[in-house]
Amino acid sequence: MYEWSALQRAGVRVGLAAVLVAATVGGTAAWQWVFDDPGWLSWHGWAFGAALLTGAAASGPFLRDELTPGAVVGVGLFLLVPPLLGVLMTASATYDIRSWMRSDRAVTATLSGCHVSGSETLETDRGPIGAVDVYSCTYHWTAAGQDWEQVRRSPGGNHPDGHQEQVWADGSTGEVAEHRPVRIGTGILVALACLVATVLVWGGQLVLLHENGLLGRRRSADA
Repeated sequence: MYEWSALQRAGVRVGLAAVLVAATVGGTAAWQWVFDDPGWLSWHGWAFGAALLTGAAASGPFLRDELTPGAVVGVGLFLLVPPLLGVLMTASATYDIRSWMRSDRAVTATLSGCHVSGSETLETDRGPIGAVDVYSCTYHWTAAGQDWEQVRRSPGGNHPDGHQEQVWADGSTGEVAEHRPVRIGTGILVALACLVATVLVWGGQLVLLHENGLLGRRRSADA
């Protein structure tokens, strides 16, 4: 069996710690970004970059024979993508659920100035079938003792001035929010899948490294 050097064993430990730090920092930044917290712009980028550089440097003892730079990047992405995507989807579902809970008052909004604001591809079970127009309208509503006005996407398409729609408003602030059950359900399912993938990927890597003697010296068969 190949005998790994002490430097290579140390490199594996440092690399795993660096990827764990990168996943933690990146997950924190992703969570704050979803909730519009500008804090994710502060130190997260530097810490994330430093962790990645540390992990790349720790792979140095392997680059001559066992690994190539491309393989190092591939392993790093393999470890980072599931937890980061899982945090992002969890944050998105949490944000939508909180918005739903806050906007619990149905109010009537009057629309005006509907116009084509873009287009999107219409998806079906057989794939995309073409682009459709996206309409935006100015919504006027009264909530929390105030009159509100906001340009929003109209799910019903084009409407004449004076058309009325029901929207969901926050009873204390008067702000409206969309209720997105499909997106919430999808986010929860993807987050759970990412959790399972993270456990399998990280657990599998730890088992593989242990079986190859990189997390500690293996006892010989004669010992």
